[in-house]
Amino acid sequence: MIPLDQVIKGMAETQRALRTSAAIVSPTIMSEQMMRLSQYAGALDEHLAELEKEYEIVVTARIQKYMKEGIKTSPAETKAKTELGEQKGQILYLTRLSSSAWRQVGTIQSRVNHLKTESQTNI
Repeated sequence: MIPLDQVIKGMAETQRALRTSAAIVSPTIMSEQMMRLSQYAGALDEHLAELEKEYEIVVTARIQKYMKEGIKTSPAETKAKTELGEQKGQILYLTRLSSSAWRQVGTIQSRVNHLKTESQTNI
């Protein structure tokens, strides 16, 4: 698995490449960068899956621990989730990056199709 910091860096570099004036009109550049972005987004989703799994396991363990200590279910859940707020914030941040990347891939596909149609009608 690609390290998370490399995934985020690669996504940022790919997005910068897509924001150039050359990329906006070049189906080839868009296609290449779209492939890169989708690979990075997939790698990010793998990291997210692991983080979410770990988070849920730890939250559940803490809730059970607090309940054994006599804390009722709802307060135990609140306490556990509060303690793990930083990890939850990281999950939400990475989820947002992933969603954004997949939306960009869809937009690029539409743009490539538009340019393809445009080129066929201008012949």
